[in-house]
Amino acid sequence: MEKKDVYLEIYQSSIQQINRVATNSGLLKCLDKSIYYEAQLIHKFSFLLKNEYFNDMDIDFLNWGAKNYYEMCDVKKSVLYNEQLQRLSMLFSLVPEEMRHKLEWDGPVIR
Repeated sequence: MEKKDVYLEIYQSSIQQINRVATNSGLLKCLDKSIYYEAQLIHKFSFLLKNEYFNDMDIDFLNWGAKNYYEMCDVKKSVLYNEQLQRLSMLFSLVPEEMRHKLEWDGPVIR
């Protein structure tokens, strides 16, 4: 699997969740905070999907966006949490060796 494939899986599942919540009634929308975490996770994907290979923007996403999602979200806040962690972990494994020194953390620990 390539970088773009993983980003697209994250993006597609997030968009579907956001759409599912958006079609709920007003009260249910207010109670479901998952769209906040999913939107935060994917909000820069239009830039990340432009390049076939890893660059500094990908590293920034993994250092900030992925870490923020991992630390601030959980399964109670988003039903996608565990799936997204697996995808984020896959992204970490795809980072080229020559760029790994730029990573500020090892990636999500999947329990």
